[in-house]
Amino acid sequence: MVRIPADQRSTGGTSRPGPYAALAERARHSSDGALVLAAAAGVVAVTVLVLWQPAWWALLMPVLAVGAFGAWGVAEREAAERRGGHAGSSVTVVRALVGAQWLAVAVGTGAALLTAFTALALLFGRVIS
Repeated sequence: MVRIPADQRSTGGTSRPGPYAALAERARHSSDGALVLAAAAGVVAVTVLVLWQPAWWALLMPVLAVGAFGAWGVAEREAAERRGGHAGSSVTVVRALVGAQWLAVAVGTGAALLTAFTALALLFGRVIS
């Protein structure tokens, strides 16, 4: 029996990337300035809304997801650059950047899911059975 590697197996149609792969590709094609702007917008919006009106937490979630996207993109670029052997390519720094990427993924995913469920709750309203 011949074993076919997993990456060469047919999936029965065109393969489409999942949401994480699509977002990663989008971040890789975005400029550094756009990623930093997204991360900064997330931090500023969260800070302003938390200090100004904490009851409006639902407005924080989409902005927090965008900020996490920007933070992930910046950390991914830095980690890739340091893995390439450029200046300051410490293993500890690369591990910290990878940890920051995982944290950004967790925060962004949580914020996106909370945004989706909050939107559904607003659309459905109160349901009493």
